[in-house]
Amino acid sequence: MSHYVGSRLKTDIAITKLYTVHYFEYPKNFKFTGESHNFWELVYTDKGTITVFSDDKSYTLKQGNIVFHKPNEWHNIHSDSKEATNVAIVSFECMSPAMKYFENKILSAGQDQKTIMSKIISEYTGAFSTPLDNPYTNHLVRKQNPTIGSEQLIRQYIAELLISFLRDVSPIHQRSQMSINRESSLVNMVVNYMLDHITENISIYDLVKYTGSNKTTISSVFKNTFGMSVMEYFINLKIDMAKKYLREDNYNISQISEILGYSGIHYFSRQFKKVTGMSPSEYSSSIKAMITNI
Repeated sequence: MSHYVGSRLKTDIAITKLYTVHYFEYPKNFKFTGESHNFWELVYTDKGTITVFSDDKSYTLKQGNIVFHKPNEWHNIHSDSKEATNVAIVSFECMSPAMKYFENKILSAGQDQKTIMSKIISEYTGAFSTPLDNPYTNHLVRKQNPTIGSEQLIRQYIAELLISFLRDVSPIHQRSQMSINRESSLVNMVVNYMLDHITENISIYDLVKYTGSNKTTISSVFKNTFGMSVMEYFINLKIDMAKKYLREDNYNISQISEILGYSGIHYFSRQFKKVTGMSPSEYSSSIKAMITNI
């Protein structure tokens, strides 16, 4: 006969509802009209710089910064006047007392927290059909055939993100992450090299030579961190830069193709459509339509 007694697991952060998940690619000088609602919202600057207004305060968020808006707090976003910006927004219900910590906080996301943000967005696309870039979303439409466990993972990842920030300030939290830190250092080194050579056509062997690591390690770390190969990541960086140029509207498509080191506009357009699902001209038109509708 069993004499085991189960322990009911404590929940410090309980995510009870998801309202929206967004990933916006704002053109320069973009201004949102502002809103307030009775649930939490986090705003993460993935690229560029934005100004966030909340009640009577304003904050400048640079790449990697994240701000939390508490329930019923009026808030607004203005993008930078000189460059386009990418912003992720997640709004959710959480009644846990620990959320008090996030009021009026601007935090800086480390590589682990950036990875969690990307996982939230990835799982969202597996669970819901509501577009990420629809600013008027007021309810989420579930997919007819969602990826199994996607909603549960969204809840877990949001909680994990919040807990990771709380642990950063906890005096009793001790990290033993030497291998994780080494991987993060390698990722940062490779990504910085890619950004410095974004206008060139580099190979994985260039990365091996630069980092002193080996092809297998680099490939494995990128697959584990981003879910894609290292060269797929580089292509995505190029296309992200192309989208930024299109939103800033300083160059035409042919010029952007040349700036980013493509051999021709047709190859650039094919790669752009493979990554984004639309041609450069279609993307540019969608951005202009967004500005008109806001």
